[in-house]
Amino acid sequence: MRVFDQDRQEWVGHEQERQAVALHDRDAARQRTAWRGAVTVLAVCGLAFGTWALGWKDEPEPTASLLAPLSSANSTDAGDTPSRSSPSDGPSAAAGSLPRGYETVTDARGFRVAVPIGWSRTAAPGQGGIGVVNYRNYGSTQRLQVYEVSEPTPEASFRDFLDDTKVPKSSAFQKLSLESIAEGQRLTYVTGHIENEPDVEPWYVVDDRFMAADGKLYALVGYGSTSTDRAQVRQLVSNARAWFCPPGSVCVDPG
Repeated sequence: MRVFDQDRQEWVGHEQERQAVALHDRDAARQRTAWRGAVTVLAVCGLAFGTWALGWKDEPEPTASLLAPLSSANSTDAGDTPSRSSPSDGPSAAAGSLPRGYETVTDARGFRVAVPIGWSRTAAPGQGGIGVVNYRNYGSTQRLQVYEVSEPTPEASFRDFLDDTKVPKSSAFQKLSLESIAEGQRLTYVTGHIENEPDVEPWYVVDDRFMAADGKLYALVGYGSTSTDRAQVRQLVSNARAWFCPPGSVCVDPG
């Protein structure tokens, strides 16, 4: 008798049917073995992935120092931009005498001086290598002026300055004092209108002229408007003088 073999899609006899059943059982066994192997591989892969994932979760995050961008170095503009040092930076901080609210600046003209933080700077030609440099507060009601003196001594310089025939002055000009200071002299006065400055007369002025470390004469002049405490103007000049270092010189920090 013949029967229809569904796997082979043909009619077979009894002996053929027995052989077909044997082959079918063998193929089924192979399929079960292959399936068990595939399941095992998948289980091993799943375990390995889970272990890796847990390990990755436990990795420390990058520290702030790695995430922070590199800060750019301070630079001096090719023109007239000074480099600045805050009270907490460098040798100035080690000396411990730079007043609160001040910073040291190394001007583009080569000298170092202390000025209030945030003041703006302008420069103009003048006698001597540094010309005339001005630092001003916002609103220009206070100013620090730095320049090289052309006369041979501070005394000669002030003598010429106080001579009305040589240096014309406003009608509001009034000399308050002229005194000796280390390596120079200090003139204190009030005056009226100053060209190219705000009309806030009278101006209170403290003018130091002295010999610096390079053997040259310089002037540090502080200006304050009527609303400015005169003690602030005197302190402005005193701080500038204490930290002043002429171009090309090595100066010891005060304190």
